[in-house]
Amino acid sequence: MFNFKPANFIEKEPEESKFFVINNDTFLAFSNEQFLRPLTSDELKWSGLDVNEKHFLGYLNDTPCFVVSVDQKESTLENSEFLNLRSMLGRMPDNLFEVISRSIQIINWSNSHKYCGSCGEAMKQDTKERSMICDSCNAQPVYPRISPCVITLVHKKEEILLAHNVNFPDNFFSTLAGFIEPGESVENALKREVHEEVGVNVKNIKYFGSQAWPFPSQLMLGYYAEFDSGEIVPDKEEIDIADWFKIDNLPNVPPYNISISGMLIENYIKNFKNFK
Repeated sequence: MFNFKPANFIEKEPEESKFFVINNDTFLAFSNEQFLRPLTSDELKWSGLDVNEKHFLGYLNDTPCFVVSVDQKESTLENSEFLNLRSMLGRMPDNLFEVISRSIQIINWSNSHKYCGSCGEAMKQDTKERSMICDSCNAQPVYPRISPCVITLVHKKEEILLAHNVNFPDNFFSTLAGFIEPGESVENALKREVHEEVGVNVKNIKYFGSQAWPFPSQLMLGYYAEFDSGEIVPDKEEIDIADWFKIDNLPNVPPYNISISGMLIENYIKNFKNFK
C-alpha cells in the first residue's frame, strides 16, 4: 500500500530516502515485481547509474522520496529494466501512478528550463519552492507548466457519443477531449471542442473528476454533457469516425482503471438512469 504526500522542499536528504529513476520517459522497474518501487540510497549507489539531477517529490509512506534522471539505459541491479510509463498503466496502484506522474512532469519541466528565457544564462532550482530562478537577471521564477484539457462524455439516454481519433487502432473509440484556450472557461472550451470535433451542441454540463496525465503535462478535467442538437460530422483532421453507441453494445474503449475517459464511460453505464 502506497501513501503519498506531495511536498516541494526538504532541508537535507536523509539516509532512509527513496529514489525513483527515470531515463527520458522510462522508469527503472524490476521484472520480478508487480510494479515500480523506489530504490534505497544503497541500491542507487550500487546501480552503476550516474545521476544528472535530483528533485524532491514528497513523502512516500512517510519516507522522503526523490526522482533522479540518468542517461544510461541499463543498471547493474539484478532483474532491473527501464520500462515505458504507458506500458505500466493499469499495472500499478492509483496513488503510485500519482507519484510517477509527478516525477516525469518535474523532470521534463527541469530539462526544458535549464537556461533563462530572458538573458540566456543558466538557471537553478530555488531551494524554497518548486521553481527555476536566474541569478543573472532576476527574471520572474519559472514554475512547472500544466496544460489543462477538458474531456467529455456526451450522452442521450442509453446512448453515448464516442469518437475514433485518426491515430487510434481500428475499432477503438474514446470520449472527446481538447485543450483549453487562453481566456476560455472550461464550459466554453467543452462546447467548442465538441462542436469542432463532431459538429453537435451540448447542454447540462456536469463535472465528474480530474486526472493528471503526464503525456507530457496535462491535467484532464472530466465532464458529462447532454446532447442538445446537431448532426454528427467528424472534423476528419483529428476525428475520422464518430457515432452514438448503446451502452450495452460498445466498441473497444479505454479501461476504467487507466484513464479518466474509461472512468467516465464506466460510471455512466452504472448510473445512466440518474442523468438527465
